[in-house]
Amino acid sequence: MPALLLAAVGFFWLFNFSSLPLSNPELAKLSGREGLLDLMFFYSAREALTALNHYGAAGRELYLRFLAADFIFIPVYSLGFALLMTRTIRTVCSESTHLLWLNVLPLGIGFFDCVENLSILGMLAYYPDASVALGALSGISTLCKHLLTLMTLLVLGYGGLILFLRKFGFKLCTSHREKGSPC
Repeated sequence: MPALLLAAVGFFWLFNFSSLPLSNPELAKLSGREGLLDLMFFYSAREALTALNHYGAAGRELYLRFLAADFIFIPVYSLGFALLMTRTIRTVCSESTHLLWLNVLPLGIGFFDCVENLSILGMLAYYPDASVALGALSGISTLCKHLLTLMTLLVLGYGGLILFLRKFGFKLCTSHREKGSPC
């Protein structure tokens, strides 16, 4: 699990902060500040198609390289987060496993990321022909991906807070039968 999470951090840095020819900063340079659609919270089909125009031929080629790397990144981060979620829930709620379904959240992130990538790949393949359906699907998938990411981080943060407070002697979530227990 630590190796998966370290790899995820490495990919995150590569995509967002490096100057390699598949990163967001490089795409922004090529397109006049237009970044990766993947990093926007939500976008309409029109905004997606406008972004493709701004990328230019070199930017669209860069986006294809990004998508190839992103398809490798998806199982790394989604499995890493799913394993971390499972471990956190089992540690926080040792006697209760009814919350283990939450470890599906990171897999949902990966699913929507794949749909988003396939939609963007389709738009790039059909360019310059506009595909409003693919643009809308990619925007909705991006929104779902970000919402599930937020939910995952909130659950992990809550679990981390419980574990942190336990270190200082607080009796939290020791049994799901206790009144007021969050488990």
